[in-house]
Amino acid sequence: VAALAAGPALTRADGAAPVDLTVGAGSTLSYRLVHKLHEVNGVSKAVEGKARLLPDGTVQVVVRARVETFDSGNGNRDAHMLEATEAARFPFVTLKAVGRLVPPAAYPASVTVALRGELTFHGVARPVEVGVEVAFASARQATATATLPVSLDAHGVERPSLLFVKVDDAVVITASLALAAEGP
Repeated sequence: VAALAAGPALTRADGAAPVDLTVGAGSTLSYRLVHKLHEVNGVSKAVEGKARLLPDGTVQVVVRARVETFDSGNGNRDAHMLEATEAARFPFVTLKAVGRLVPPAAYPASVTVALRGELTFHGVARPVEVGVEVAFASARQATATATLPVSLDAHGVERPSLLFVKVDDAVVITASLALAAEGP
């Protein structure tokens, strides 16, 4: 769901330029969907995203994944989910958010960042707030993790059912994002 990282080594000496970070290989978005009879977990390894740290500490984030890239390990279930979420019509789940980041003084280190923004799923944008744990390996690399509950009903998704019992409304999305600073 969300990503950001920076540190003193990432900011330019003049403090005037923003620092851009890219979501890289090894990043995942996953979901957990619960039905009274079973639980479904799906994961996408095709995550795209950017984060920008402005000189004033503001962080701007955009992360997205194609709905069709989520894999639960069951092809029939995945096909039904693509149908339920109308993936051909609404191909992406996207988070756009902003927050404030105080870079750590030394590395490795972890910080928590509060993000506020908008999650667009099934063509419906809803406001969200999410806490992101950023684990810095260095001033140029970090891993961001976050968990966000999402209402299927609020996003206009017809909840799938099994034996006439619908899945729970809340889907839990978890992000684990590898971040690296762009450039030298």
